[in-house]
Amino acid sequence: MKHTSLLLPSLLALALSACTVGEDYARPDISAQLPTQFDLPDGWKIAEPGGANEATAWWKAFRDPKLDQLIDRADANNQELKAAFARVEQARAIAGGARAQQLPFIDFIPSATRERRSATTSNNFGGTAGSTTTLLSLPFQMQYEIDLWGRIRRSVEAADYDAAASESELQSVLLVLRAELAANYFSMRSLDAEIHTFRNAIALRRKSLQLNKLRFGAGDTDEVDVSRAETELAATEAELASLKLSRSDLEDSIALLVGAPSSGFHIPASPLTSSPPRIPASVPCELLERRPDVAAAERIMAAENARIGVAQAAFYPTVSISATAGLESASSSNLFDMASRSWGLGPQISLPVLDGGNNRAELARSYARYDEVAANYKQTILKAVSEVDRALKEVEMLDQQASALARTVRAARRTVTLSQERYAAGVVDFFEVVDAQRTLLDSEQQADRVTGARHVAAVTLIRALGGSW
Repeated sequence: MKHTSLLLPSLLALALSACTVGEDYARPDISAQLPTQFDLPDGWKIAEPGGANEATAWWKAFRDPKLDQLIDRADANNQELKAAFARVEQARAIAGGARAQQLPFIDFIPSATRERRSATTSNNFGGTAGSTTTLLSLPFQMQYEIDLWGRIRRSVEAADYDAAASESELQSVLLVLRAELAANYFSMRSLDAEIHTFRNAIALRRKSLQLNKLRFGAGDTDEVDVSRAETELAATEAELASLKLSRSDLEDSIALLVGAPSSGFHIPASPLTSSPPRIPASVPCELLERRPDVAAAERIMAAENARIGVAQAAFYPTVSISATAGLESASSSNLFDMASRSWGLGPQISLPVLDGGNNRAELARSYARYDEVAANYKQTILKAVSEVDRALKEVEMLDQQASALARTVRAARRTVTLSQERYAAGVVDFFEVVDAQRTLLDSEQQADRVTGARHVAAVTLIRALGGSW
């Protein structure tokens, strides 16, 4: 015990004075790859910075209770999201296992052996030839590696960064899921608006058909006007059937996202008529803090930087402490006596001498892996900036298009009214009425589609900004 009391403080002092090989992580400078400012449309402002994994209920800005309910269902039941949660738990468990290497490993290994020695061999050390012996042992064995070069510390650092990256990837899955669900939902509601428009158009065409039949019966027009009215009605009904099929497909996609079977899943029709919320844009530095895919890419890069240190530590000696303490006896009657105590303590040193170049190859692979993920990180930044720029332009162009289409619809409705009055007065033939009705239907359908596209573009911009602004 006297020797032990001298050895342990010396080993502790050695561990505390240990160094850590490899460079500490620092984010690469990517300022040259980023614009100082996004090209913002008139009236847009710069947003305040947010957090990397800040969870915001951005979809509530659309003020749609049904969308809120669907997203709650998706958060609770989507299977891809559950898989992402499981990956986070795996990464956290791996990080916990890495941290466990910083502590001593202690095993309790009880054993009982009964052995007879040969009486015909010449080397009978430690016993009488032909004798039978019993050995009962209750030992505790400890193994502890002194982390002189930081191999374990770098391993823990890498595992922690992997766990953080996994959490960011979970946030990315969550953002993509919610955005895809919202986009499908608004596309479906846009189709509801188109279906409503086509039903009104069908009602108008049926009235036109009845009017032409009456006029044909009275001899005020010829049969071609009746045939033309029937053609327009049938074509509009066919287009309505196609729209209903598209809506059914979107409804099935939403069912999959919320984790529900498509059979029996139904969302009541609700034509989309509102305008999307105005989303302020952010500058690139805020984008780095907010987008979960950017955060994940950076944390993966930090993990690989730590693994370079692990590979460098393999070139240095490994020092560990082994210790045993317990009871050992040839008989159970005196196994627990003081005289049956046994112990052992001593250091072990492992120094790589010849490995065939394995350590050097592993270090080269670590550097190459870091270069790979660093390039991926920079590419993720460029992709993020591109997505924001594209979304900003799309929002601005759709706003302009919606304004122009609103004027078009008003003018087309007035044209239909005037053409019907002129036809009733016998000034023009029915073809002018048909042409005016087609123009109105086309412009109303485009307006409905642009309304949906504006909502989807707003969702796309929110997703590009990282789910917050």
